[in-house]
Order: sequence, then structure tokens, then C-alpha cells
Amino acid sequence: MPTPVPPSHRGGRSSQVPVEQTTLPRYPAAGRSPAPHLVIAVGAAEPPAPRPGDRLRTIRCGADADELLDAELATMVTGWRILVTGTESDVQQVRSAALARGALDSELELRPTDVDAGPEALRPRTVHCGHCHTRFSATAAIGGAVHCPACGCALVVAHHHSRTHAAFLGSPA
Repeated sequence: MPTPVPPSHRGGRSSQVPVEQTTLPRYPAAGRSPAPHLVIAVGAAEPPAPRPGDRLRTIRCGADADELLDAELATMVTGWRILVTGTESDVQQVRSAALARGALDSELELRPTDVDAGPEALRPRTVHCGHCHTRFSATAAIGGAVHCPACGCALVVAHHHSRTHAAFLGSPA
């Protein structure tokens, strides 16, 4: 398999891929709809101030969302929203768990606490190995290289994020 050529070396084109040509997560500006919210604070994330009618719940990490969502979604009625704060990896894991349980994307408001440096900054990410299909955590930038701990394959972290897997695609280099 040929070694991928970084975008900065492809005929003088910019190294930036326009964000609208990617599946990188996009997060709206701060603000909330007037609906009542199930506010989920993940890890050390500081939750927004709860409003009347909101329910505030905390969990250690995004992987702990299954049990919480099973209990909470059963009690929610039309019009409720789910607001999640935490690291990007954690909020994406909660999103994936909520979608798997029937929540709609339009009902979810994600507020990651570690994306101020932009979508391509070096930070902890969940990567899905395109070779062996293992998901793992790595500190990486979009376009950066990582090695899969399961199969040892050298991977390039792609501009593709899967809402289902809550992970960035790691394409074999």
C-alpha cells in the first residue's frame, strides 16, 4: 500500500481541508434552547448553571453513559433536550450512546471543553483502526500519525469522524 502524501506536499495545495468537506464534529456557539434539559457533566467538566426544570447528572467518563441514559431517557417526554459537557471524546461517546437509544441529533447539545484550539489541534482523541477495527485513545492531531495498540499498524488520523463509533478513522499509512 502506498504511503499517503500529506496534503501540504500535493502540488502546492493548502494543508487545510475545508471543514465543510469533512465529517469533523461541529459544535454550535454557546447558548441553549428554552426547553428543559438533561444536563450530563462528564468527568471534571463544569456544567452550565441548571435552569428550572433541568436535571443535572454527572458521570466519570463517556463510557459510563449507558446506564444513566437507560434510566433517564425512559422518563423524558417530547421537548426535552440533552446537553453534554466534557472532553470531546467523552461528549461524543455520550452522543453515540444516546443515538443508539433512539435520541435524535437535534435533541443533543454538545459542549466539549477541549476544542478551543480548533478541530485539527493535538489533543486526546478516540481513534478507530481501519485495519483491525479496534478503538483506542491517542493524543493526536488530524492528519497526524499514531500506531494501533492492538495490531501495531501505523495509522493516519483522518478528517472523518463517526458518530456511531464516536471515533476518528485511523487509515493505514
